[in-house]
Amino acid sequence: MALAALALAAPALARPNIVVVMTDDQTAASLSTMQHVDGLLASEGTKFDRMIDSFPLCCPSRATFLTGQYAHNHGVLHNSGPFGGFLALDHTNTLPVWLHAAGYRTIHIGRYLNGYEYRNGIPAGWTDWHAYPHSSAFNYVSWKVNDNGVLNSYPDAAHPGEHQTDFTTRRATELIDAASPGEQPFFMSLWYVAPHRGAPRDADDPPRPGTPSPAPRHRDAFAGVRMPRHPNFNERNMYDKPQVVADRPRLSPELAAGVEENWRQENEALMGVDEGVAQIVEALRRNGELENTLIVYMSDNGFMHGEHRALAEKVLPYEESIRVPLVMRGPGIPRGRVDQRLVGNLDVPATILDAADAVSGRVLDGRSLLELLADPGAEWGRDILIENGNGANGVPAYRGMRTYRFKYIEHRTTGEYELYDLEKDPYELQSLDGRASYARVQADLRSRLRQLVSCAGVDCLARPHLTLSVRSDGRRVRGCFRKDLRIEVHGSKRARLVHADVMIGRRRVERLLNIPAARGRRGGPVTLSGRVRHQQIHRRGRFRLRVLAETEDGRKLTLDRVLRRCG
Repeated sequence: MALAALALAAPALARPNIVVVMTDDQTAASLSTMQHVDGLLASEGTKFDRMIDSFPLCCPSRATFLTGQYAHNHGVLHNSGPFGGFLALDHTNTLPVWLHAAGYRTIHIGRYLNGYEYRNGIPAGWTDWHAYPHSSAFNYVSWKVNDNGVLNSYPDAAHPGEHQTDFTTRRATELIDAASPGEQPFFMSLWYVAPHRGAPRDADDPPRPGTPSPAPRHRDAFAGVRMPRHPNFNERNMYDKPQVVADRPRLSPELAAGVEENWRQENEALMGVDEGVAQIVEALRRNGELENTLIVYMSDNGFMHGEHRALAEKVLPYEESIRVPLVMRGPGIPRGRVDQRLVGNLDVPATILDAADAVSGRVLDGRSLLELLADPGAEWGRDILIENGNGANGVPAYRGMRTYRFKYIEHRTTGEYELYDLEKDPYELQSLDGRASYARVQADLRSRLRQLVSCAGVDCLARPHLTLSVRSDGRRVRGCFRKDLRIEVHGSKRARLVHADVMIGRRRVERLLNIPAARGRRGGPVTLSGRVRHQQIHRRGRFRLRVLAETEDGRKLTLDRVLRRCG
């Protein structure tokens, strides 16, 4: 698509600024230690409690942010090699290109895709470019930056001893000052290296691959704090797991202590990021831009700390690896809300484009979260694909999916399967693969996964086949109605419903079915229906009647009809 075709007629000043803060290897649980992210972003906006990373590895996940697509569509399947890293992505058709064409000043600060080096120049779409070449990005005490085409070394003479996290924040606030107020809105992509491990603590220290690097003022802030050890920590019995996991030996006391120390240092490293968020919010406030800025806080993937005997890893499809932080504040974002609905990292770029009133040059696999936030009771009915297409970081290729209740994984190279009922087993201690009582659920998930693994665009958002019909006095309601309503759910998936509640506003007025009572003589489904009495509807004029349905395989969706009472 030509760039001219992407430009929109909407006045640039009518659109919000957008600041995206992305950390590296941060778990969803670690948000609880970040007081500024909580007080300035979550309390003033919305925290998403079920945010799923579709490919829990740095480069594929970050490429999803830049494209709004699953990895099997954008093609970045590893951190390096012929199918991974910076060179595997088409940079001429990415989020900054689309926003730049829509009139935004586009700013990038911090690390970029794995394998990016100074010789690669400045990717398309960026107005301001301050990226760390990958070869020096993970050294917090001595690093280089491509400053708009000039390679500089830091810390510089004006800021001796400056920690990389503090430099990242300082450069961000300087650029906010420079862009505010401006004739065009700005999009800032601010990618911290913290809390990623692999850098020395001091300039004369050798690299320590297993250790994060907090700023000196934050060292030992978590000394003595015990890491939560959930039931899956150093799991005793792993016979139900695939071989790549089950063959791992249990952690020795020394290794377990090392995992805990790494966890402490990660939280210490995040303290600098937390302070940075406060400074960024203050810079926006100082420049009069805060109320017109959408701030997004997220991580590229989660991280494992001894769960299922994983010493210090990601990529694996378990909750600690795929669950990541997502907090949003700004125009259109409800204040003080914790949203429990299932969302994915591929929804973030769709949200940014929606807020910016900009057009994508690719077919998006996600959906704008602004739509979801505008309707607190809505459920989309889609699943989130989890993929590791070519086998990254020593983890054999797998594909799987996450619903509200279940996680189903197929290990492609070994022919092994995993199925977890997360409602009953949140720590994934016992795979239910092959259990007769879950056979139908597993068959449904397997069928849906076959569609997801190669989905694109709207196919990635597909809902269960269910439809809603509303009758009054034996006739379909087309205009207004005067008598009781008969609500019916039809479709090929009606036999898979666990429940379906009829809602008017936030009030449940009827439950349509009870599964044992909804079987025919041969075990097949009958029409699922219920009655809403005329007297139960207190609203006059138009109103929305909604059916909130949940299927056996853990999918939730809403079916809506706008109705009108006569008289």
